[in-house]
Order: sequence, then C-alpha cells, then structure tokens
Amino acid sequence: MPKYVGKCPSLREADLYTGCPFNCVYCIGKQRHSEEVRPTDREREIFDSPLSDVPLYLSPWTDPYPPCEEEYCRTGSLVRHLSGTGQPFYIITRSLLVRRDIDLIRNSTRSFVGISLNTLDDKITELLEPGAPKAGERAELIRDLAEMEGLRTVVRIDPIIPGITDGERLSALLQWVLSVKPFAIGLETLRMDGFIASRMRNSLPEAVFDRMIAHYPLPGDVPVHPAEEWRLPLFKQIASMFEKTDIRACFCRATLPEQITPWDCRGGY
Repeated sequence: MPKYVGKCPSLREADLYTGCPFNCVYCIGKQRHSEEVRPTDREREIFDSPLSDVPLYLSPWTDPYPPCEEEYCRTGSLVRHLSGTGQPFYIITRSLLVRRDIDLIRNSTRSFVGISLNTLDDKITELLEPGAPKAGERAELIRDLAEMEGLRTVVRIDPIIPGITDGERLSALLQWVLSVKPFAIGLETLRMDGFIASRMRNSLPEAVFDRMIAHYPLPGDVPVHPAEEWRLPLFKQIASMFEKTDIRACFCRATLPEQITPWDCRGGY
C-alpha cells in the first residue's frame, strides 16, 4: 500500500521479512512488525507474477537486508530475478549487506538503491537507530556507491527530526552530500503519532523530546508531519542548495501544498 493512497506514484511493494532488527525509535511501521525477523512468502509471489513495468519497492515496512538475509537470501534472489527480467525496482536500506547485490542492481537500467542516512553523528544514530549500522559506516557505503559508474545512488535523508537532526547537523549532512555527488537525495520529515511519541519520550532526554514535540500538534492516532510553516521553508531552502547541481532533490508531493522540484519523490525515477 502506498503511504498516501491515490497520491503516490504507481508502485508495487514487497516486504520480504516479517520484522526489522534495526529497532529505530521513530519507526512508523513498528506496530505491524513481528518481533521475530523471518522470511515472508512475498518473494515467491513476485516470482510467480507476470512481468510488470510498475516499479517494485523493496521493502516499505521492513529493511530488505536484515542480518538473516545472509542465510535466507530472499532479497538477493528477488533482485537477481528482477534484474534478469528487466523489471523496474528500487531498494531503500540502512544495511551494509546491500553491497553483496550492488552489481546486480547496477546491471539493471531500471533500478536504484537508496541508503537511509539522516545525520553524520554516530551518537544520534546510536540513540535513535540502536540496531542499525553507524552513521559513519553508512556514509562510507554511500561514498563508495556514488563512485560506481552506472549505479543510481540515492541518499534518503528521512526522517528529518525537528530539534534533533535539523539545524547544524542537517547542514553538515547536506554539505557532505554535495561533496559526494550521489544521483539524488530524497527528503522527508518525521511523521508523529501517539505511539511514536511515547517511544521517543522513553528514549530521549526530556529537554530534547520537548524541543522536538513542540513542532507537532498534539499526537493522536493518525501520523502527521511537523507544522507546514516550519517544514515548507526548510524544503525550499534545501532545494535551492541543489538547484544548480546535478543532484536531484526530491520531496513527497502528496504532503505539500506545492511541488518544489520536478523530480519523482522516490528519488531514482
């Protein structure tokens, strides 16, 4: 299911594992995750489906490269199938294990890989993404991928968290991205609901949590973005930084009152 039904670009989705070991505190899919990370049957379903020109997103609610992917190779086998049959697909991950399949992704003219990184500060990733590779490790991965000919590498700066990964930390990350020169960046702010607010309150120092939550309406059952008067100027400022570069700056069209750039919000298309 697209995040915003009827507003998102056409896509197919497949979660190949039941849960995610990275345990991001702000994860919007945490309530639907199984505690046990194990393979689903989606890989076989895609294998048995007719060929499609609709891009396949791996994996929207879990990471496609948990550590057990080394054993089960569900993502790897599906990437091999999609690449071999010429079907469009894309991967968004925090895992260093994606290196294993990079040649398959690079050999496909209809694919891209997105690496999630919202700060260069290892202390922040350890606090908010305790099971994920460190920021520095992912930054090294991005730099290596961005240098590969024929590979569309997207840096997913998602989520931007007000009061935590914005400000100087965001500026440092954006300047670093400009030096690395990936194909594109995709940016989004954290959507907040009562469940995520509760998890973050338990994980953050009180003053940090209070500074963050002040950007949101009272958290309820429906996840919402920070106030538009904060969010829209931030996105426009970022877009202007990349306007005269070869790096696409991409934003979710469904949640904004106006389109900021002409690029597809996914980043690689």
